[in-house]
Amino acid sequence: MRHLLAALAVTLLSAAPALAFAPDTADVLTRVKAGKPVKIEDVATMMRDSERWCYKQADGHCAWSDIYLQVTADGALYEISHAWSATEDISLIDKGEFRDNRFICETGFDWVPSVYVTRRSDGVAVGGRALQAIKDGLDPSRGRSSLLCFDYIYLRSDEAAQTVTLRQRSHDGDTMLPDDDAEVTLHFDPASAAALTQAW
Repeated sequence: MRHLLAALAVTLLSAAPALAFAPDTADVLTRVKAGKPVKIEDVATMMRDSERWCYKQADGHCAWSDIYLQVTADGALYEISHAWSATEDISLIDKGEFRDNRFICETGFDWVPSVYVTRRSDGVAVGGRALQAIKDGLDPSRGRSSLLCFDYIYLRSDEAAQTVTLRQRSHDGDTMLPDDDAEVTLHFDPASAAALTQAW
């Protein structure tokens, strides 16, 4: 009987899906250290492999989130989404430039034409005059005279959950903006990434 149970256990274990990070991200995780900055080339690897970056995640909600659409040696093209109102979410496409093997920096890209809005209740797109009114009220510079740069501190990873957690730090020139620090959870599992919603 003992041999039968042992054989059954081996069968069940071999039938379970093997959870593991993609090889390039797994390699990054062998080198990073908790509390230390991550090289931007390693951040870029995780951008490529991940499904969604969820900022300030709580109870399956994101304060805002990124999906990396294209990542090269020079920078990244990404979709940012967050709640616009109690009934609508807003998304836009922005570009970042990699610098000094440490930062991703804003480029001044005009993202307003890329903006789209969806109803939070059912995901249906908002169009026409309602969408144009939202675009007309947007300021790509957000009232700032300079562009920000961001670097990342490695915090932890969870292979079973397929997540990596970083701290994003904001920099305005040589000035760090600690009040703008944000913890970000990188989701590598498509199902868990798709289940995330934007907090309001």
